[in-house]
Amino acid sequence: MDKSEPVVIARAWADSEASVIKSLLESYNIPCHYSSELPSRLYPVSTEGLGQIRIFVPAALAQEAIAILNDHRRSKAHLRLVE
Repeated sequence: MDKSEPVVIARAWADSEASVIKSLLESYNIPCHYSSELPSRLYPVSTEGLGQIRIFVPAALAQEAIAILNDHRRSKAHLRLVE
């Protein structure tokens, strides 16, 4: 497999979730894009994987991207508003 070829590293169920994942990975300089077979705004539910949004990164960066996502999922940090 070509190390620059995109591979799926995660799945999301809403555009907002996919956008957050994309922003997170890009903040670590990992290029990322996402796509879905069905437009989630038209079909906002998932049945047997339909409607899910796949998150892609280059194969060479897949393990690093997965580690970043796992670290953030385990993190106890919470977002707070700054005034």
